Amino acid sequence: MNVLISKYRKRKILNTRNYRKIQDGIFVWSIVIPAMAFFTLFIYYPFFKNIYYVFMDYNYIKEPTYVGLRNIKMLFADTYAFNALKNTFLITFVSVPLVLGVSLGLSILLFNLKKFQGVFRSAIFSTYLVPLVVASIIFKLLFGTESGLINSLLQSIGLNKVNWLTNPALATLCIIIINLWNGTGYYMVIFLAGLSNIDTQIYESAKVDGADPFRIFYYITLPSLKPTLIFAAVFATITYLRTFVTVEILTEGGPYRSTETIIKYMFDQGFKYGNVGYASLLALVVFMLTLIISIIQIKLTRSADD
Repeated sequence: MNVLISKYRKRKILNTRNYRKIQDGIFVWSIVIPAMAFFTLFIYYPFFKNIYYVFMDYNYIKEPTYVGLRNIKMLFADTYAFNALKNTFLITFVSVPLVLGVSLGLSILLFNLKKFQGVFRSAIFSTYLVPLVVASIIFKLLFGTESGLINSLLQSIGLNKVNWLTNPALATLCIIIINLWNGTGYYMVIFLAGLSNIDTQIYESAKVDGADPFRIFYYITLPSLKPTLIFAAVFATITYLRTFVTVEILTEGGPYRSTETIIKYMFDQGFKYGNVGYASLLALVVFMLTLIISIIQIKLTRSADD
C-alpha cells in the first residue's frame, strides 16, 4: 500500500513539473513569437528586400528586372553620389564636435549653477522638443534672402542683405546652425546625467589639493565622462549622417548640389526619379556606414570600461 502511495506521489510530482514546464514554455514562446514576427516583418524582410532590389532595375511601374552589378558600377562612376557623401561628411564632422562641445560646456555651467538650474535646463532642452520640420521652416523664414527676418534686421541698420541660402558655404553653415540649435539640449541632458554620476568627493579632494578648474576638467571630468562622450559622439555621428529633413526644407540640396546629402540623393533617386534599385544600393551604403560606426562604438565602450 505504501509503495502504491509513494508511486502515486512521484507520478503527481512529475506531472506537476511537466505541467509547469509546459506553462513556462507557453509563456516564453508567447513573448518570443510576436517579437520574431515583428523583427521579421519590419526589419529582416525590408533589409533583404532592399538587397534584392540592389541587383534589379525597378521603377514602381514595370516588374523588377535583374541587372546584376549594374547599379554598383553606376555608383563608382556617379560623381553626384560622391559629392553627396562629401557634403554629408562635411556637415557631420563639423556638427558633431560643435554640438557636443557646446552641450558639454552648457552642462558643466548648469551643473555648477546653484539656482534656477531646472529653469535653464528646461529652456535649453525645449529646443530639442521642437520637431525638426518645424525648426527647419522657422529657420528658412529667418534666413530667407528677400523677406528673411535676419536680412530685414541687417538692412534696417544699413547693412547689405546676405544670400544665406543661395551661397554654397553659407547654406551649409545654416544647416549646421540648425543642427546646433536642435541637438544641444538633448546632448546637454545626457552630459548632465553623466556629471551627476561622478563622485563629488573627487572634486572636493582636487580643490583641497589646489587644482584649478582647467585641471579638474581635464584630469577628472573628461576621463569620468569618457563612456558618455563615446555614446554621444557615435549617436550624433549616426544622426547627422542621416541628415535629410533640414536639407529638404531649407535648400532642397542646393545651391548647385552643395548641401545635397546622401540621404537626400537617395530619396530623389528612389521617389523623384523612380530608380529604386540604385536608391536601394545607396541605402545599403548608409547602412554599412552606420554599422561600422556602431562597431567602433562597441569597441571604444569596452576599452573605456576596461
